[in-house]
Formats: sequence, C-alpha cells, structure tokens
Amino acid sequence: MSVSPLALLREWPSRTDGSALHEFLLVGSHIDLPVLEREVSPAASELGAAVTVLGATRAGSAPAALSRPDRTLALIEHTAYEPLPELVLLVGEGHVVAGFGGGAPGVERRPWTLLRGTPDGVPWALAETATWLRARAETPPVPDPMAQRLIEIADHLEDLVLSTPVDSHTQVVHNLERPLLEAIPRGPVDELCLYAPQRGAGPEHLRALIDHFSPAAVVLAVPGDWPPEDTEASLHDLAEAGVKATARPIAEGFPPHGGLVEWASGEGRHALTLGSHLPALTRPVTEAMTLAAIVPATAAPPPASPAGSVDLPPRLLRELEDSGWEAEFDAGIHRVHGTFTNPVPVAARVAELLDTEGSDPDAPILVHAQGPKAWALLVWSKPLMLLASAPRGSAWRLYRVDPPATPSSRLGGGALSQVGLVRTSAPLHRAPHPDVSAFLHTLDTDHITLLEQVGFLNTPL
Repeated sequence: MSVSPLALLREWPSRTDGSALHEFLLVGSHIDLPVLEREVSPAASELGAAVTVLGATRAGSAPAALSRPDRTLALIEHTAYEPLPELVLLVGEGHVVAGFGGGAPGVERRPWTLLRGTPDGVPWALAETATWLRARAETPPVPDPMAQRLIEIADHLEDLVLSTPVDSHTQVVHNLERPLLEAIPRGPVDELCLYAPQRGAGPEHLRALIDHFSPAAVVLAVPGDWPPEDTEASLHDLAEAGVKATARPIAEGFPPHGGLVEWASGEGRHALTLGSHLPALTRPVTEAMTLAAIVPATAAPPPASPAGSVDLPPRLLRELEDSGWEAEFDAGIHRVHGTFTNPVPVAARVAELLDTEGSDPDAPILVHAQGPKAWALLVWSKPLMLLASAPRGSAWRLYRVDPPATPSSRLGGGALSQVGLVRTSAPLHRAPHPDVSAFLHTLDTDHITLLEQVGFLNTPL
C-alpha cells in the first residue's frame, strides 16, 4: 500500500488502541536524512520508541555512526551494489508492523508491503526478519553499537512471534542461504510482469528471471509518469536479453505491494518486493544481504480516464461545471475539489448522482469532497452508508439508507442528520466501533486505509 514511515508512526496509536511503541527501525540504502531528522525521528520519539537507523553513505563518503540511549544511527559504506534492502519496523507491546521494499525510505509516500501482528497473532513470517537482522548485525561493516541494537530488536521481534504465532499469506525471504530467485517456485507461469523501472538490471539478470519462470507472456507495466523514451529503452533491454515483452500502461498507485516482479499461474497471482533492485534476485550473500516479501497480488488496472470524461454521469458533469468544482477518479475514489465550506452535502450529492446514473448500481461508491478548510468521505454500499468528516463532526457515522431515502435526503441539509444513524464512533484516528470496522471489512478495507487515502494521517493529529 502507498504509505510512508511517518504515516505508519502517526497511525500507530489508532492501530494499537494507544499501545506503547518500543522500537522504530529504518533500513535502506537511500535514506533522506533531513526528513528523518525533521519529521520521522521526532514522531517516533514522541511515541516513546528507541530509534534505530541503518543506512548507507553516498558514494565516496566515509562511514558514520551515532549512538546514545534513545537513538542509534549508522551509515555503512556504499559499495558497487545496493548494500541494504528497504525495511521499516515498528515493535510495541504485542503489536508489530513491518514494511518491505518501498523504495527510498525517506520518500513521503511509496508503496510498501506491510505485514502486521497484534496480541491476537503475529505472523510466523516475521521470524525470518529477525533472522536477517541477526545476520546483518554479525556481518561487517556494521559498528558494534548498531549490531547490538539489531540483535535486541531481533530478540524482541522473535519473542512476539513465539508468543502468538499465526500463519499468513505473506512470506518473508532472504538470500542468507540461497539467492532470492531460488526462494520462488519455478515456472512455467502464465504471465510474468515487470514493473518499470528496472534499474541496474543487465541481460544476465533478465535471462535468469525468464529461465526461472518460463512465462507464456511477459508484460512491462508502465506507470503514467514514466517518459516514453524510458519505456522504449526498457523494451529494448528486454529484447537484447532475448525477451519479447508487451508494454502495458497501469493506473496511478500501482503496484500497491512495492515490488518489481509479479507472476500469475494456476496457484494465483503473487509478487516479490524488491524496491528498485531487480539484480538482487540473483546476488549471493557475499555481495549484498537482501530481504524481501512474497505476497498475493492482483493485476494492475489500466489508467483511469481523465477527470471530466464520459466516465462521470452527464448530470454530475453539468453540476460540477455550474459550481466551478473539479473532479477526478483516483484509486477507487471519486474526488471533488471546490470552494465549498461544508463538504458533507457535496459528497452526498455526488454519491447520489453516481448511483442514479452509474453503470453498476450494486457497486460501492466512495466520494471524497475536499474544500479549503474541511473534507468529507462518504462510503455507500447499500443499504449502509459511512461518513467521515473533519473538522466538522470529526467522527465516523454509520447510516442505514433504505429507499426511498438517499444520501442527500440524509445529509443534504446544513446539520449532520440523526435519521437512520446506526452508530457514531470518535475520534477519527482511533479504532472505530466494531460495527464500523465490520462494514469496512465487507469492502476489503479499513479505517486507516481510508484515512490515508484522504490525507488525514499526513497532517498533525
């Protein structure tokens, strides 16, 4: 999912119902130190966590280290290879969150593969993360204080796993005993999908990939902001390696798993997170210690049509034009931006028009209305409708909307209606009432994901 280490810290109190955070670990070859110092470390310290950061120097720079009771930092030498994988780890009292392969950890929002544990169960897969941390601690050139911290974090993580182990669909893999590629079941597969760009991947890496998977088809998934000349260059590189691939544009926000390799077979569709380091698939541990996750995946959809296209109902288009508002469809959410002071009736009206003129009356409708100082998010899956808004009425409100009632009849007035109200749950950043969570579960989402999508977790709580 698209998130940042800072957002993971900000959501921690809500995800864990206020549980203490003991450890915050960030690992990566390209860490934005100014962002770390200005935002990430203070946020972790405010939650009571010890902050541990393992990074790499810029090419040609000398290694550096810092050690004090609440903070340990080490920048190891940047070799010819990317020396470190991307990993963010939050460990608390019974709770843990691990993020794999999101690219540069200092970047505000990147796709990370997240694996979570709670007092009800911690995935067995995280034991392999602990194994990798210990191996990294015992391998030069990690300074002694950093090595000690990595071992302590590994011990804490392993204790959580052993206390309430559960199985998960995610598998954590490393190259301590064999190259990553050998951890993936061999082909043949129906499709092999490579997500651009493939930095540092030579013909030998691509050929090894093809030999392992024996795909019936190869796809190069291209994000919308990638220059056409780079797409042509990647297709040329694949052709030079003897791989005939088809370029396929994909929607913004994909892949959500932070990986570069995805494959589909009779066993389903899966992805391997690797950040931007495709050559790490075949590297032995003597060159670089890599860490990744294998996760279930879904095929990336094509790009959404531009805002104002025929995908929006004509009546809605006319109302948007008359009001001077702008609309777009992004990541499954209809977003409306305008100068309105109360976004709640706007979201209700848009949802109603989408339902009355849309193509699938049974599909859930999500609308995010954003004004200059307030926002509202409406999730309508008949007969239930969930409203979140801030700062006006900062809470989750679950309504029942039975015909002939509509979203506008419930929320079109100036005040927040009590008619049809099933449940109110506040504040927004806390875990909502089970009724709200159960409703969101039927849509394969949760309150934190929705709050991330409207930008609520990227602002001070």
